[in-house]
Amino acid sequence: MRHTKSVRIGVLLTMGFLEVEAAGVLELVRLVRRAGGAVEAVTVAKGRPGLEGAAGAVWTPRYAVVVRPELEALVIPGGQGMAKAGRDPVLAAWLREAWPALDAVFLGANAAVLLAEAGLAPSAVAAHPRARPALEAQHLRVVEAPIHREGRVVSTRGYAHLLRALAEYLEARGLPAREALVHLDLQ
Repeated sequence: MRHTKSVRIGVLLTMGFLEVEAAGVLELVRLVRRAGGAVEAVTVAKGRPGLEGAAGAVWTPRYAVVVRPELEALVIPGGQGMAKAGRDPVLAAWLREAWPALDAVFLGANAAVLLAEAGLAPSAVAAHPRARPALEAQHLRVVEAPIHREGRVVSTRGYAHLLRALAEYLEARGLPAREALVHLDLQ
């Protein structure tokens, strides 16, 4: 079964985001599209100026949140400054506004910290082991599984787990994501 409606995925960039997670999502989506899948990924941020990632690369987002791009899913890569980003009133307001329309929200290594600060985190999350203290300080239960689903939130330990969770979501919509995982040597 092929999905006829295009799936649009937003990748939320914040200062200090993990480039490897954001780039991995964009590459996964590119490969699915190349295999005939109707999917698009766009970068979104608080504003349009370039944002420096954790490794020092500067990315310019395609959309500022004030544009209110229509999205079916949102990926939040982990990174430095997740708590500060979650407390940002512009980002928090945009997340609350966009939340009802999102089918799924995928969280990278420590992105659950952002959702917790914004008041949108589920009660339990998967996260990179280094994120455990910050999440437990937010009264969140950190599960041992590399991927955890609770409602629309799919939290992960990040990195390859984030890509596998997103690929599963795309496959469930009839999109050829498994081939992309094989190409990326993740299957």
